[in-house]
Amino acid sequence: MDKPFLYDQDFYGWTQQQAKALEQRLVIELDWQHLQEEIQALGRQEYRELVSHLSVLLGHLLKWEYQPEQRSRSWFLTIREQRRAIPRHLRQNASLKSRIEEALLDGFEAGVDLALRETNLPLRTFPEHCLYLGVAEKERKGDSL
Repeated sequence: MDKPFLYDQDFYGWTQQQAKALEQRLVIELDWQHLQEEIQALGRQEYRELVSHLSVLLGHLLKWEYQPEQRSRSWFLTIREQRRAIPRHLRQNASLKSRIEEALLDGFEAGVDLALRETNLPLRTFPEHCLYLGVAEKERKGDSL
């Protein structure tokens, strides 16, 4: 079956075929264009996962700070969980440390949106810019968020 056709019609089958060709070093069997696209997509997914963790953490930190009367064990545990998940994700993807500041900025807006959805507070309650950017410098030096 033609590689591009297989890629479009049976992605799982394509992955298995490509893995087998890589394992057997059958260079002629490799679908170079789609392999490149998929590898780049994997990298983007790792970045999106980091941003997602940061969004959840930032949203809960904002709720914690700006609605203290509603603090709960659930919020505490979510903050704790994300503070563990982020360094773990960065250990597994060390190159992402160079993008931590960008990821914080990307995650901040989603974090504000999370806080808005889960509180009755108006948008003006929350800072316009991420207050946690200084944390990025600590992370690059190996300290955790």
